[in-house]
Amino acid sequence: MIGEDHHVDIRRPSTDEVFGHYQRLVGEPELDVAACWAVVVPHDSLDSLSLPEVSARLGGGTSYELREAVKPHFVNLPLRRQGPCAVVDRSGAAVVLYGLDHLGYSSGALRRLSSNARVYSAWWNVNSVNRLSLTVNGDVLVSINGLFPGRPEDHPNLASWPELTAMSEFFLDYVDEDFTGRDDNWDWRAGFLTAIELATGVRLDRQWLDVEHPYLVFSGPIPE
Repeated sequence: MIGEDHHVDIRRPSTDEVFGHYQRLVGEPELDVAACWAVVVPHDSLDSLSLPEVSARLGGGTSYELREAVKPHFVNLPLRRQGPCAVVDRSGAAVVLYGLDHLGYSSGALRRLSSNARVYSAWWNVNSVNRLSLTVNGDVLVSINGLFPGRPEDHPNLASWPELTAMSEFFLDYVDEDFTGRDDNWDWRAGFLTAIELATGVRLDRQWLDVEHPYLVFSGPIPE
């Protein structure tokens, strides 16, 4: 009926659906060997962060150029550069960062990025060295190794990331005395990206990887 107020219920994907998406995505060439992905979400009462502001925070005083556009795979190419390179773009009120270098985002960079914001970060390299973290207002509240995540009670600030707490398969269900890691072949890389999407609503997908985005080139190493 014309004039009638209709409420449209847009169903959010379930945890299993999101996890299935990332199980497929982490097999793509850009993510299979190594990946570095962060989502910067400003506090609710604040305006969205600009790309230059995020770039300056990440650099911590290192000079940089914010260039026009490039496809994300560019940051993975073995090009000769003075400093690291990262794709940076907007996703609603959030800013996303893809790529930096083989060491991921330093704790200092995450603290700077998290001023009046929450920064969800996932990183792994070819040797399966990895880290999932949440940094808020300059404090790294959660920092987890995906191979040896331990138990929820091992992470005192886990309540600050309820979407991760709800992922029951993320954490080990036994005491890993022999340090053998997970014994169920659970895909921790997909788990990392699932936890970030559930918390932020920001999805990394094939479409995002296939289009051009602004990118940063730093003049030298980024300070801790």
